[in-house]
Amino acid sequence: MDEPLRITLLYSANIAGDLALLPRLYTFLRRLQAPERQNTLLLDLGRSCSAAILHCRETGGRSTLIVLDGMGYHAANIAGALDRENRAKLAAIVTMGLVDETADWLYHVPPIHDPSIRVRLRPRDDGARLQIILAPAASTRIEGTALYLQAVGAGHVGEAVVDLRGAPCLLRACVHPMPPDTPPNPSIAGAVEFVEAEARFFARQAGQTRTT
Repeated sequence: MDEPLRITLLYSANIAGDLALLPRLYTFLRRLQAPERQNTLLLDLGRSCSAAILHCRETGGRSTLIVLDGMGYHAANIAGALDRENRAKLAAIVTMGLVDETADWLYHVPPIHDPSIRVRLRPRDDGARLQIILAPAASTRIEGTALYLQAVGAGHVGEAVVDLRGAPCLLRACVHPMPPDTPPNPSIAGAVEFVEAEARFFARQAGQTRTT
């Protein structure tokens, strides 16, 4: 089994249903995914939707996560965001890992599959050589085999670089603010339009059901 010697994590959090942010965020992430950032993982630390937003309500919290999957994210924290039914619906159509209290994501960035690197909500003593804790922390740091990631706001991308030759070692940690002039990616803008249109359709259908 091949093993990565170094991995780079780029991560977001607190999108809170702001789909208009995502086409620009995708452009920014592509800029950050330079060749020297080896074995890059794209992760979301949670709070991707908000019940105050129509498309979040009408899709049961799936809307933002669908777009993140289209952006190439490897895993997202869905704890408290989806009920069982909507989790099952989402799992059937996305490829990214849906991480919550019941499920981890094991490192798989083709051609490398390394189950000793696990993305999860809380550290456990189960032999993992690196545990990426997919919940916001006060700072980015490594404690034992657990990597904690500093909380970031919407429109910011956190970065952490970890050396895995021996015990995990944090080489770099920073937060990148997205420049205000970052242009939107047309493909992701189209995905956002589709998700919003579907949510409006669901809302109309629900309204018609209530009035009949």
